[in-house]
Amino acid sequence: MKMMKQMACAALAAAVAVGITGCGSKADYSQPKVAEGTILALAGREMADTTLKPICEKYGFGGANDLSKLPKEVKEVLTDLGLDKVEAKWAAVTIGDITTAVQGKGIPDFAVAIPTTLDLDKTMAAAEKKCKEKKEEDISFKKTTIAGVSAYEIASKKDKVAPCVASLDGQLVLCAASAAGLEKQIALYRDGKGASKDFGAFTLGANDILRVKVVKVGENVKKNLPDPEMLKGVNDLLPDGDKLVLGLGNVDLALCASADGKDVKLDLAVETASDADATKLVTLAQSSLAPLTMMLKDAKDDGTKLAADVLKAVKIEGKGKVATLTTSIAADPALKALADKAKEIK
Repeated sequence: MKMMKQMACAALAAAVAVGITGCGSKADYSQPKVAEGTILALAGREMADTTLKPICEKYGFGGANDLSKLPKEVKEVLTDLGLDKVEAKWAAVTIGDITTAVQGKGIPDFAVAIPTTLDLDKTMAAAEKKCKEKKEEDISFKKTTIAGVSAYEIASKKDKVAPCVASLDGQLVLCAASAAGLEKQIALYRDGKGASKDFGAFTLGANDILRVKVVKVGENVKKNLPDPEMLKGVNDLLPDGDKLVLGLGNVDLALCASADGKDVKLDLAVETASDADATKLVTLAQSSLAPLTMMLKDAKDDGTKLAADVLKAVKIEGKGKVATLTTSIAADPALKALADKAKEIK
């Protein structure tokens, strides 16, 4: 889609999948923050910044700015944009209103935050040059000021979307779907205003690798569903499944390293409208995983064995209105498999 061009350019400037350093400014950039109106928040850090560091080093995952596992083309782009030397301690993505995107009229109200000393002016100049080289002549990079902060608006002559990106104190790069969205992010991180009560203390623990939270799931499904009848198909899997979906509350997911660095653990919690709904969801999950577990019980290759081990460790249960799923996997073989897969891609 044409609108993805702007998102791609903005992401190249702001969404760095590489590692991160501390701040040292007056504002607090030590943890991700979530603005009011957000329905989904995702925050993560490099595995090498947790107790998994020794195993990461063992298999060549040297840290955030280690590009050795990336394809050559990706390395070249990141280097040209100056993203090969940036460092950070975390990165966060939030999604707000999605109505326009669902209707096919725009992009979601997204925001990206990354604490990094990236030279935004140089990066945006390089991104503009890249777009011109690829003859993306409909995209322009306009320098502007938003909430008193120097920023760039990435506009298009063809599409009515204009993501914006800025750097706070040369320490925190912020990118948002619009000027209004960026202003909201600046107020959040610089002034401590406009935080979402729905997300409470959404933070990364010392050994968290990934944390995801979605709020008011059923309410947002109902709000953005073009046709209520579309949910009726869920009833083929679960009696009154459509009602269960519309009654869903918050969903929390956490992927973290164990304190001793030997395991990686996954925790998932889904809030439903009632104890009965939680029980239904647990039963559905258990019955869905059972055939897969049986299929993998005689696994031979390393990758399939890993999947089998994860499934064996799965524990699903209902705790009042909340359905939970937990599992874990030994970190060493898991990272070895990732390293082997990276070699194949390379």
